[in-house]
Amino acid sequence: MLGHPVRAQLDPEGRRQVVEVTVRGGYRPGAIVARAGVPLRILFRRDDDDACSERVVFSAPRLDRRLSSRGATAVDLPAQPPGEIRFTCGMGRYRGRIELVDPDPPTVVGRLRKQASRFGTPLGMAIVLWLGSLPLIAMFALVFLDAGAAVAVAGAALVALVAGCLWAFRPPSPLT
Repeated sequence: MLGHPVRAQLDPEGRRQVVEVTVRGGYRPGAIVARAGVPLRILFRRDDDDACSERVVFSAPRLDRRLSSRGATAVDLPAQPPGEIRFTCGMGRYRGRIELVDPDPPTVVGRLRKQASRFGTPLGMAIVLWLGSLPLIAMFALVFLDAGAAVAVAGAALVALVAGCLWAFRPPSPLT
């Protein structure tokens, strides 16, 4: 049972995160958000005797734990990098996920670089931006320019976007 994610809380010592999951016809909560790089303890509490609730299996690290029929069973996950961990019952009917997020949000430039990296190359990013700006260029050209000038403006916009993307997404210079 996936739903609204629940954020794991740091224990009083601040050494690990802790979250409780109730097992009753599924996992409640079924979605957990935790900080990457900090160990996580999940306390599973079984509230049913369904055979599906006897075990929990994690995707990374690969763990398979038997859950106590009554009371809580603690499952400790080591510190992990950002990403997603999925967990299921032994039969795969109950499903849950843990989203591991960076503790420090990236800067605006870092977020833009991450989004842009999905386009593969600076040239790909420039072409996507250019295609997105073509309606604006066309509107400008229809109002203020003739057809030849409109083509020249569109070409200049493409050159400017390619140059801008190559500059913005250049590899960082090494510190000396």
